[in-house]
Amino acid sequence: MSASQKPRKLGIAAGSGPMPVALAEAARAAGREVFIIGIKGAAEREIERFPHAWVGIGAMGEFIRLLKDEQCEDVVLIGPIRRPSLSSIIPDKLGRQIMPRVARWMLQGDDGLLRGLSSYLEEEHGLRIVGAHEIAKDLLTPPALLTSTAPNEADERDIDVAIRATLAIGALDIGQGSVACRGIVLALEAAEGTDAMLDRVAGLPAHLRGREGAREGVLVKLSKPGQERRVDLPTLGLTTVEKVAAAGLAGIAAEAGGTLLVDSEAVARAANRAGIFVLGLTPERIAKASK
Repeated sequence: MSASQKPRKLGIAAGSGPMPVALAEAARAAGREVFIIGIKGAAEREIERFPHAWVGIGAMGEFIRLLKDEQCEDVVLIGPIRRPSLSSIIPDKLGRQIMPRVARWMLQGDDGLLRGLSSYLEEEHGLRIVGAHEIAKDLLTPPALLTSTAPNEADERDIDVAIRATLAIGALDIGQGSVACRGIVLALEAAEGTDAMLDRVAGLPAHLRGREGAREGVLVKLSKPGQERRVDLPTLGLTTVEKVAAAGLAGIAAEAGGTLLVDSEAVARAANRAGIFVLGLTPERIAKASK
């Protein structure tokens, strides 16, 4: 393979969860070199299976230096990072220089922060920000039922309710998921994330979560309307399945092509064992419910 044909080296800025490693594995399988920069306090130690470095959340100069030293031409920002308070960030020299911009981006919500950061890295440092789905399309949820268990009529109605709720909070840049049961919204995702929301649902009185001995209610995950799709797509994986099952819910419905899915085969097996469904929602299904 000539130098001109060689795939562009991929830098991965890793937040929490399994997706950074799943992406690195997919990129390497496709013939790409990868270098992972783990965000301290967020990324998992598993990233150390790959060439890597660790940086603090305010060390922007060190972050960019590492990417350039490693000759990373494409960069993916992936994995949630708890939004820090400005007072808790310990910036390096470049971090201090851009702190006023970061403060402005943060006032525009999560999507505004990610848009601002992406534009800054591209326009001022010549890096190309790409989405995980551009590197590995098989990490996206397919438009299909992944499990042997399928939603029943009551589940379909709850999916409709949760779609409308999730689109509403997404339009306000609040969150990317909600839970509905018997036509009632039980929980909305905000800054705490999906796992914490599902823990809250599991702690609700049993009569709110369905009949005793029966699974009722659904989790719906959607991207925010108009969001920057190269970063911060919703994600589901084994932990999501485990927490949905623990909350007594009947299943998961996620936006096909707009939700990252970590190891679809393992997710399907775990969901089948738990007796819950996992469904990829088509754009047509989402649009119909939104009306």
